[in-house]
Amino acid sequence: MRGCKFLVGVSCLFSLATLYTHAAQPVRFLMLENRTMPFGLVERGPNARLILAAGITKDWQDALAKELGRTPAYVLLPRKRQDMAVAQKLVDLRCFISPDWLTSEQVKLYDWPAPFFDVEERLVGPLNGKPVERIDELSGVRIGTVLGYSYRSLDQLFADGRAKRDDASNEMSSLLKQVADRTDFMVMRTLDFEYQQKTDPKLKKLRLTPVVVSRFSMYCARPKYSSVTLRDLNNAQTRLLNTGVLEGILAKYR
Repeated sequence: MRGCKFLVGVSCLFSLATLYTHAAQPVRFLMLENRTMPFGLVERGPNARLILAAGITKDWQDALAKELGRTPAYVLLPRKRQDMAVAQKLVDLRCFISPDWLTSEQVKLYDWPAPFFDVEERLVGPLNGKPVERIDELSGVRIGTVLGYSYRSLDQLFADGRAKRDDASNEMSSLLKQVADRTDFMVMRTLDFEYQQKTDPKLKKLRLTPVVVSRFSMYCARPKYSSVTLRDLNNAQTRLLNTGVLEGILAKYR
C-alpha cells in the first residue's frame, strides 16, 4: 500500500478498510450444546447463556479462527435446531461433523474440505462381564446410545429386536447408565472413554471391548453461503495440521 498515489488514495483506503473489516469479522462455529469432555465443556455464562469453556472442539476451532485471521464465536444449539441454524445463515462453519450423519440433501448444502481427524467408536462393557468380539454376539442385550445419533452397524440389530437401543441425552449420561448396570453395553468414542476413565475411579469397572461400532472421519464443513472461502479453510486447516497443532491439542486430553 506504500506505493499508492494521491489520485488512487481513496481506492487504497477502501482496500485497507475492507481488509481490516474482514479480519475483525467473527467466524461463527455451530456447536452442540450438550458436548462433554474431552470434546467440549459447556457452561452457563452471564445471563445464563451457554458458553464453550474448554475441550478439543474449542482448542481446534480457536486455532482455526486465528489462522483465518478471525475471532471465534460459538452458536450452541441442540441437535434438532442445528439444520435450522444453517438454513437461516446463522453460522459460518460446522466442524467435527461427518457427511455420514447427514442426508444426501443436507450434504449438498456444504462444501467439504479434506477431513482433519479420525474417530473410532467401540462398545464399552463391564470389566468382568461376558466377553464379546463381534456384533452378531449382541443378541438379547440393552445397548446405551445417544439420542439422535446413528449407529449403522447396529441398526439391523435394533430393527429386528435382537438388541434394545437405550437412548440418553449425551455420552456422559449413557456412561452413567452403564456404571449403574442399567445397560449391558454402551457405545462411546475411544478417546472419550479413555479420558473419562482416567478422571473417574468408578469407570475402572468398565472396559473397551474389541467390538468397533464405527470409524469415521471428521470435517469442518462450510455452508455454501459462508464468508469463509473453501480455499481459505483448506489452507488454514493444512497449515495447522502440518505444524502439529492438532496433535498438540489431542495430547492435552490423552
